[in-house]
Amino acid sequence: MGVDKGDAYATPINIALTRRKSKLSRPCIRKTFMTRILFITWDGPQSSYLEGLFCSIFKGLAEHGHHFHVLQFTWANTEAVLRTKAICEAAGIPYQSALIWRKVGSAGPLSSAILGRSHIWNAIRNWNIDTLMPRSLMPALAVLAMGSRRGLKLVFDADGFAADERVDFGGLSPKSATYRILRAVEARTAKVADQVLVRTPSAIELLVDRSGADRAKFYVVGNGRDPTPYLRDWPQRTDNEFRLCYAGSLGGKYYIDQMIEVAKGLRAHIPNLVFCIFTSDKTNLDVALDRSGVTERHWIQVSRLPPEEMPAALIQCDLALALFQRAFSMQFVLPIKLGEYLLAGLPIIGTAGVGPVEPLIEAGVMLPLNEDLSEVWPWVRDNVISQQIAISKRSHAIGLAHFSLQASVDSYLAALEQNTA
Repeated sequence: MGVDKGDAYATPINIALTRRKSKLSRPCIRKTFMTRILFITWDGPQSSYLEGLFCSIFKGLAEHGHHFHVLQFTWANTEAVLRTKAICEAAGIPYQSALIWRKVGSAGPLSSAILGRSHIWNAIRNWNIDTLMPRSLMPALAVLAMGSRRGLKLVFDADGFAADERVDFGGLSPKSATYRILRAVEARTAKVADQVLVRTPSAIELLVDRSGADRAKFYVVGNGRDPTPYLRDWPQRTDNEFRLCYAGSLGGKYYIDQMIEVAKGLRAHIPNLVFCIFTSDKTNLDVALDRSGVTERHWIQVSRLPPEEMPAALIQCDLALALFQRAFSMQFVLPIKLGEYLLAGLPIIGTAGVGPVEPLIEAGVMLPLNEDLSEVWPWVRDNVISQQIAISKRSHAIGLAHFSLQASVDSYLAALEQNTA
């Protein structure tokens, strides 16, 4: 609303980001032992998790002797692959890609994964790998297809429940052969892995039940961001707009229809509201706006920004949306955008039951929304508009405590250092 939010960022917030204490953690004196980890991921051309999330975490882990190398299975074009390779190598992370064959229905990707074991063996030899870290199920299938791992350690990044997410949002039948295969891969990999990484405590309960794996080898890790860009002295706004924002994709699990309804409802009370949408998915947005009957769109600003420009853009906003379709698989995810919003000092209207958001709700920086939108305006009026500086500071503090890069690095270290014991 044009309020100077500089005070929310000028003074460092005294939050102790101490290492998580457990009987498995290391003492303060660090070992010089070095691990060489192959991170195996499976990404489409629209995915930016590797560049936007994992590279920073891996760079931080390298400072502790855990050196990552990336094998990315993808169907992205050559230009996109070269861009990803450049980003990884700029962070000191060796990168190699492998093509996913997408023909013949699900047989193509399954064949790509099984035959992909040869790419894994090549990477092991070329980079002298001692630890494998497949992210999600298709890379896990490639690792299982290797047969004997010959002493290689295995850290399974389960990262949610991909098979169930395909049922919820991809039209996959839970009775199909593909679903049964993916569930078998999930259970077997969790069972044989040395460590298993998940994003929420509830994911541990379900995966232990499904796989029969030892609960002691499960670790919750974070999706943290480097807070430094959010602490810079960005230019302050001089307008009187109230900026509601959303950043990210718009299809599938993202509840764009409800976002539009929330924006329309707030604009009825805040005439100077501007809805800033940061996305490359304008097609889905236009369809959703048509479906919602929004004809006048001058108050909706759509832009696609490179990652390095997003912190400044978010800091200039007042309130963020993180609304998702309710589904079984969504309770086990940790949306990355929550951390981005909070580090930018933005309170959030989010979906109840999606991710471990209890600390956000308890701190008063998130409204957990169900289907009833009548509570939105009173919450925004009483908590956001009337207490803008205070809620911005609290949001940023919660972001540092739960979504900072250091917090994520520490959570990974708990698993990786046990792995090297």
